[in-house]
Amino acid sequence: MGKYLSSLSALFFVTLASAMPLAAGDFRAGAAKIVITPDIHSGRVYIAGYDQNRIATGIHDDLYARCLAMATGDQTLVVCSADLIGLFNDDVEKIRELVKAQAPKVTHLIVASTHDHEGPDTMGLWGPGALQSGIDEKYMMWLRERIAKAAVEAAQSMQPARLTLGRDDHPLLALLQSDSRPPYVKDPYLFVMHLAAAAGGKPIANLVNWSDHPETLGGKNTEITADYPHWLCQYVEARLGGTAIFLNGSIGGLLSTNGSAVALQDPGTGEVAADDTWRKAELVGNTVGQLAERAVKAGEESKVDFIAFRGATLFVPLHNDGFRVANAAGVFGGRKPLYTNGQLDRSTVEKEVPGMGKLKVSTGRGLRTEVSYIRLLMGTHLVAEIVTVPGEVYPELVNGGITRYPGADYPDAPFEPAIRPHLKSKYQFIFGLANDELGYIIPKAEFDDQPPWLRNKKDRWYGEVNSTGPDIAGAVTKALVGMIEGKQ
Repeated sequence: MGKYLSSLSALFFVTLASAMPLAAGDFRAGAAKIVITPDIHSGRVYIAGYDQNRIATGIHDDLYARCLAMATGDQTLVVCSADLIGLFNDDVEKIRELVKAQAPKVTHLIVASTHDHEGPDTMGLWGPGALQSGIDEKYMMWLRERIAKAAVEAAQSMQPARLTLGRDDHPLLALLQSDSRPPYVKDPYLFVMHLAAAAGGKPIANLVNWSDHPETLGGKNTEITADYPHWLCQYVEARLGGTAIFLNGSIGGLLSTNGSAVALQDPGTGEVAADDTWRKAELVGNTVGQLAERAVKAGEESKVDFIAFRGATLFVPLHNDGFRVANAAGVFGGRKPLYTNGQLDRSTVEKEVPGMGKLKVSTGRGLRTEVSYIRLLMGTHLVAEIVTVPGEVYPELVNGGITRYPGADYPDAPFEPAIRPHLKSKYQFIFGLANDELGYIIPKAEFDDQPPWLRNKKDRWYGEVNSTGPDIAGAVTKALVGMIEGKQ
């Protein structure tokens, strides 16, 4: 990492290592959810994912921001998940400012996106045409306020709570994931947190962590929907009570609910549910919801008296010139400034861009992002772990299984350390698209951005088109493993 990794950053991002453990009764939890559906009647809403210029014509189900607050002593962690394609770190920082102003006792805030492909364009990439932003700044301001409101409400509703942790490795979880790119490594593990009031046992929240692209409705749908997470959360809330919160995991390699590999029989018709249909999205959501319910019921009550947080700001190298051009064209709305040696770099060079004329393209070397590692502890006993990743990480960077292929651009690149083998508890939560969305995080040894394409593919691999470059994987995994092992 070297110069690309800063010292642990300031507000919200400090390493907690020296506080004394607190009584188990001090563990508190609260939850809240809030609608973040855009108003499709006040102007055009460009739907994110798939092709550009896909304009919303209706609303099938509302989008939500769902937040869980957990606290021990004077440390409060709030985890929010939003039914969105992704949020850049710049917007997350603004949400943190809003939360800090309203609830100063919130010490750590994580904002993740489910990566919904049927919601509004919050990144700018799916506007009316190439290099034309689809971001509605008025909606983005409202969205930040809404997410902050839910985070504050979750923190303010905290009460003494009991925590049940569960995991499920049912074979069906892997069968619900198609994988379109070798080496065909999946991340099927499902983890849950069930929070209930210490007095009376009334459910507060159920957090579900699993990995799969929410793109079941496909690119022709024009109705706003949260995709399968809508049915997942609906099922969990109906069966287990409280607020359901879904966080996606390692979905790189294009782990998807679509494709013939994901064959779900519709019990009503006896036929396999087709791709790009509401019925398939419902079946996927309900099936994962059932497995989450199973994990909660088989879970174990776990006492927690301390939440330990380690976080770091990274400056990851940017190799993808497409990102630079999009930034220069205003696609991101000024959200992705570039840095050199950890300092904001405003230097530019003129570049001729077809259809756009001359643009002032940034010459900065990297993008600012962040990672974090959180431990739930009872005394010195490690109860559970949470890792946050700022994009769509390939499962082989989480579970292992990186493979060398003839034709890859960096055939001799050393393998990055896999994250999960370094985790030390039974309950290992991986929150993808957390606090940022930098696209696909690909092992360098598998990176293939120059022809001939690996495995004799006829055209460029999709992941590389939407990646900052081959070095982000090393920066992210080395930083996380360093924090897990206590070296950062």
